[in-house]
Amino acid sequence: MLFLLQFEETPSLATRLPPLDISTDQSSLLAFKTYITNFNTNPTLVSNWTTTTPSSVCNWVGITCGKLHRRVVALNLPNMGLIGTIPPHLGNLSFLAQLNIDNNSFYGDLPKELANLRRLQYINLRLNNFGGPIPPWFGAFQELQYVYLNNNSFTGSIPQEIGNLQSLKVLNMQFNMFTGSIPRGIFNVSSLERLTFVGNSLSGNLPADMCNHLPNLQILSLSLNDLEGGIPNEFVNLVNLEILSLASAGLTGVLPHFLFNMSSLQVIGILENNFSGSLPRNICPQGSALVGIYFARNQLTGGIFDMGNCTSIQTVDLSQNNLTGTIVVSVLQLPHF
Repeated sequence: MLFLLQFEETPSLATRLPPLDISTDQSSLLAFKTYITNFNTNPTLVSNWTTTTPSSVCNWVGITCGKLHRRVVALNLPNMGLIGTIPPHLGNLSFLAQLNIDNNSFYGDLPKELANLRRLQYINLRLNNFGGPIPPWFGAFQELQYVYLNNNSFTGSIPQEIGNLQSLKVLNMQFNMFTGSIPRGIFNVSSLERLTFVGNSLSGNLPADMCNHLPNLQILSLSLNDLEGGIPNEFVNLVNLEILSLASAGLTGVLPHFLFNMSSLQVIGILENNFSGSLPRNICPQGSALVGIYFARNQLTGGIFDMGNCTSIQTVDLSQNNLTGTIVVSVLQLPHF
């Protein structure tokens, strides 16, 4: 996914940094090129990233320069089949606001010099082979809004410092090898809209206070983890939540009926857990936005009540529970958002 942010440098921001120039950016990018070990599937960088004049950097493939200072503000090299590691020199791109190397074969740890990229707003490292832990300095990016680290091999616990990203809107860390509990600090980032930790080995309870400061959260995906306990009542405070994905998350407890009264909620996915209890008598109260209900393979009991008021629902999966009654069921796979 290529996501081009609109930004422009300001003199006030420039005063925070040493007086580097475009030649520094050129040297950093040429160093980056030397850390790429395979150009066979896409030789473009070999022929295009060459030294002529420093200003030619702004014409290189995947490079965008700012209009005011003529410094590199975006590095976009997605889907190019590149293999290599990230050099420390990349931390010298002091005006960089967007870093996108989505869907390549980069590997190794993230160098600590990346902490110097204080203007970073968007980072997309998904679908690579990065490993090692997410370093605590990752929480230093005060302007960072979009983070895609999914589909890599990151390990260890998610650092609490991630909660320092007070401009964050999207955090996608799904399909890695993270362990430990969900960092509580992330639930104080009021700007957060999408939070996705699907397919890791996170453990512990869902923090009871996790939903008190997330007025903008629209998507919460914690499926395929090793959590425990139930869904806290505080979830009712997620007034803009549209998709709740908790499939195969290890959760237990009584099915919370308040979920059906959350007017913004469109998809509830709690299949393959150990929820007990019954369905509410009124599954679709007035104003319900529910489109999909995925409750299969739990321990639900009781009857299936009239769903005639569910005019917006498209898919219901209540299979492999202990419910009585009949309903037309269309079984679809819950998407991992």
